Amino acid sequence: MTKHHCLAALACLSLLVCSRSFAADEAKVKPLQVLLVCGGCCHDYDNQKVFIAKGMEERAHVQVTMVQQGGTATTSKIALYEKDNWAEGYDVVIHDECFSDIPEPAWTERVLKPHKAGLPGVVLHCAMHCYRDGTDEWFKFCGVTSRRHGAHYAHEVTNRDARHPVMEKWGKEWANPAGELYWIEKLWDTAHPLAVSKNREKGNDEVCVWTNQYGKTRVFGTTLGHHNETVRDPAYLEMVTRGTLWACDKLNDKYLKPFQPRVEPENAAKGGKATASSEEKAKNNLAAYAIDGNSGTRWCATGGESGEWLMVELPKAQKITGCRLDWENPAGAYRYVVETSADGKTWKTSVDATDNKKNEYAHKFDAPDTKFVRVTFLGNDKGGWASLWELFVSGDKPATPAAK
Repeated sequence: MTKHHCLAALACLSLLVCSRSFAADEAKVKPLQVLLVCGGCCHDYDNQKVFIAKGMEERAHVQVTMVQQGGTATTSKIALYEKDNWAEGYDVVIHDECFSDIPEPAWTERVLKPHKAGLPGVVLHCAMHCYRDGTDEWFKFCGVTSRRHGAHYAHEVTNRDARHPVMEKWGKEWANPAGELYWIEKLWDTAHPLAVSKNREKGNDEVCVWTNQYGKTRVFGTTLGHHNETVRDPAYLEMVTRGTLWACDKLNDKYLKPFQPRVEPENAAKGGKATASSEEKAKNNLAAYAIDGNSGTRWCATGGESGEWLMVELPKAQKITGCRLDWENPAGAYRYVVETSADGKTWKTSVDATDNKKNEYAHKFDAPDTKFVRVTFLGNDKGGWASLWELFVSGDKPATPAAK
């Protein structure tokens, strides 16, 4: 081969490599820019915004920008919306704020301006109760009208449209581990229900997941998401991710990432024996229900005094790596200690939450050769009693997948 031919071959090879490199770059998905707005009353936005952002970025090609403003007031006009082009540069906005007491249609108009122009939206939980300005414009955007919620209780979420792309991976039902079910006064004719939950107080089914068409704009909505237990649940994060992609008309394999759920440790309390200082027997809130794996049943003491306790004797002595306490009202800051023991006589403090001011109740620790676990209730900043939906005790082995 002549020198001229060698140079020509090298040039062709270089062009081929560059062409392939360019094609590979073109094949990369440009992440959707997601703006997550939160703040206001009654929720743990400090943690929940992180759960949502991280969960979505693990599951889809999205980049989430978090804006938390307004403190804990319901009257805050947050600085973000003061900007004329507050949503510029974003592909979708997730509204997770809780500002119900701003009775000014002009302010609502500022918030809705980019959505009226076609920017997709997602509304989560308390967003449904925002901007009650005497008009129905915000409710029209959300797709539902809601002004109140019921009591806190775990509840089943039933899939009503398994063929819809948001819900096709959901399954028939999902057990929401903690809930504050919103009462829906009106489902707008532009909205399409995707899932419902039973209202225990009224007896009817409440729409809790839906899609909405606001003019030329797609909106995905859910009233679920009050408690951290819900917001960090993989099923909830999967739903919000798929709903957000649907709103952008990007719910496809190009934007979805292969997601491998984290392997949960085995629940060492399963099959154990639970006893307590007292039980609310008249209401069937027994100690055994704190370790039955059912988030809809619970143990409750007979009063709100400090010192009430729940003890679990594990089926076998083993190494314990942590625990999670699903208190009845996780919005409150519970104070407690968790102790571990090999014989039920000599105890070691594994969790000291005597000065707890947060509502995060998952703990990691190392307690080898443990046969007994005891939780002692010391108080609650909202006056709640010692009452647990579930006590999850983490073993040192991964959980065995359920048979299909």
